[in-house]
Amino acid sequence: MITEIKVSGRGGLGAVTGAEILAKAAFLSNNFKDVTSFPTFGTERRGAPVHAFTRVSTNSPIYTRQQIYNPDILVVIDETILTEDLIKSIKPNGTFVLNTDKCAQEIVDLYNIPDDKTVVVSNITHECFKHKLVVGGVPMVNTPSIALLTKVLKGVELTHIKEAIVESLGESKSALNIKVAEIAIENIDIREGKKIGGTV
Repeated sequence: MITEIKVSGRGGLGAVTGAEILAKAAFLSNNFKDVTSFPTFGTERRGAPVHAFTRVSTNSPIYTRQQIYNPDILVVIDETILTEDLIKSIKPNGTFVLNTDKCAQEIVDLYNIPDDKTVVVSNITHECFKHKLVVGGVPMVNTPSIALLTKVLKGVELTHIKEAIVESLGESKSALNIKVAEIAIENIDIREGKKIGGTV
């Protein structure tokens, strides 16, 4: 089974790096037969919407390199890019992961999220500023946002995310990223979706 994950944010917030760290964590877990990760291609600039994609497969090679238009899991690391179309793109029984200062039920009500979607939220921007996980005044929300997936993506644990962060960022930059990731998970709020179509 292939799980398709889309990571969306703005240029400079690390969506591409986050998607790559997720793929690396899945690979390091040894729970997947194949993983891929790649960004949208174009002239993205700082502050412009950016999308990156990760696919993980439990039982077969991944051959496609197409962009993911209907993800199983949508990760949005900057709430200001949210659109109705982006939310509607999530597959039935899919998962919506959001960096926000709102609780899960507030997000459900505000954006009219269907009952079949699982909604996962944590106020990562706040924790980044609080613990000074900031570069040039910009909160580095990507690694903590990706860490939230350990609650919804079977086969990827926090230990795998931590290992992937260290491999990607190096020892010196990893400690603070890991600390904020752990805090983001502690402060997580989840609205479980009601599965439709007989899916368990």
